[in-house]
Amino acid sequence: MQIKKGKLAIIAGEGDLVLSIIESCKTQNINYFLVGIKEFYKNLAFPPDVFLSLNNIGNIFTTLSKANIKYIIFIGKVNKPSLLRLRPNLKTIYYILLILLYYFKGDNALLSKIYDIFIRKGFKVIDVRKLLKKNIANDKNNNYKKFKKKIALDQITYYFNIAKRNGSLDKGQSVIVDKNKILLREDRKGTDNLISRYKLLNRKDNFSLLVKICKPKQNIYFDLPTIGPDTIKNIHLSGIKGIIVEKNNSLIANPEETFNLINKYNLFYYAV
Repeated sequence: MQIKKGKLAIIAGEGDLVLSIIESCKTQNINYFLVGIKEFYKNLAFPPDVFLSLNNIGNIFTTLSKANIKYIIFIGKVNKPSLLRLRPNLKTIYYILLILLYYFKGDNALLSKIYDIFIRKGFKVIDVRKLLKKNIANDKNNNYKKFKKKIALDQITYYFNIAKRNGSLDKGQSVIVDKNKILLREDRKGTDNLISRYKLLNRKDNFSLLVKICKPKQNIYFDLPTIGPDTIKNIHLSGIKGIIVEKNNSLIANPEETFNLINKYNLFYYAV
């Protein structure tokens, strides 16, 4: 990827993919400026150039302008805040008012509005996959042959499609399925919480699967579905037998370790 002039701002929340972005920038000699969202950014090995909390996130445009930023990339998890718990400064209040209507319309509408604000401010938002080509989910590691007595190909397609239909409600990227039905749906608490809830079901003799997809009409510049070593460990501990992801529209943190764990725990993996 060519960034002709100006620095790239990495606006980073929680997760290991932040480190992969930084490594990619260094490899490609991309001049970057790291902005950590204070409540979520935890990668102390790479201290950000600046921390911004959700209470003063309205300062971000002044910060980016002073740093001569032209390009923006969003990476990592940032949970949707409760407006009642925020103590915003004046600039942040201004931007809250701009997005307030969209806040109550669902994640897709809210993120698209935030994207529009950055574009109107003159920034170019970069698709994170441009810098994370090694982390894009593909079907090279599909291990269906090991599990063909447990699940049919048309069943995989069916599970993928019902996850997509669920995602069209803009409630979450993930569902847990078994015996041709959805057992549990992801809520605002995220995929890890979904997996924990499954463990409470105490199901035996099952072939339950986590299906994680890109929601229809999702703004691809924010929060692409992501799995990694922690996801696989949690799946294994919960009793879920594997995972279905969406190829090209999903990311895998630390792919080598992730697939080593999938093999170690004898879990099903399929990218549709």
